[in-house]
Amino acid sequence: MSSDLRILIGVVALALAALGLYLFFGRDDGGGVPDTVPEVVETVPVEPTPSLEERLSERLKGITLAGSDAVVREVVAALSSQPEVVIWLANEDLIRRFVASVHLIAEGKNPRSQFEFLKPTGRFSGVERGDGWVIDPKSYRRYDLVAQSFAGLDIEGTVRVFNELEPLIDEAHREIAPPGTTFKATLKKAFDLLLAVPVIEGDVALDPKVVSFAYGDERLEGLPEAKKQLLRMGPENVARIQAKIMDLEAALGL
Repeated sequence: MSSDLRILIGVVALALAALGLYLFFGRDDGGGVPDTVPEVVETVPVEPTPSLEERLSERLKGITLAGSDAVVREVVAALSSQPEVVIWLANEDLIRRFVASVHLIAEGKNPRSQFEFLKPTGRFSGVERGDGWVIDPKSYRRYDLVAQSFAGLDIEGTVRVFNELEPLIDEAHREIAPPGTTFKATLKKAFDLLLAVPVIEGDVALDPKVVSFAYGDERLEGLPEAKKQLLRMGPENVARIQAKIMDLEAALGL
């Protein structure tokens, strides 16, 4: 149990105890109001906010956010059966990248700036069908590896690693988030946004532009960039990723 949670439980318990004492002893037998009500001052011990070093596990003792990449690679590489995950972990500033990407998604923005190394090969393409253009299903296959790697994460191991790295994640989050905002709240906001992306089976109409395509459906084209990015992965990958997100939400207590 984290120190913050222990403090919260302690405060709630003391508040309930004080309320119970008042209801039981604060009335006379006739139900009248006592002439005088003694002032009761509850002293709640306040634990000091633990430092980063105090929150770190034994394995992470002495590790700073700036110097965390090596240990992050070690603990994260075992979470997925996809060998490509190890290649992706060769990048630097992994925790800050992770936190920044979650923050961007929570704001509806595309996190591509943090994950250029995940950029799929090939180009997004459309095909002519009847009197218009639709997404070429082959375009979805470019994202299969990303979706498979995410869906392949071991839930129990992911939660264990998250809990261990949470002090470093919180520190990175404080660098970019508004004061008083927790990383878990940001993560929940990002998850909820991605879970709201529709799973669209069948043809998806496109509107050809000069050098690219837009969605023919204005409701899809008007979605936040983060939602459109997931939508581009295709219905199978969207469903696969959303199923894993729901598992993670439950396991993390979000």
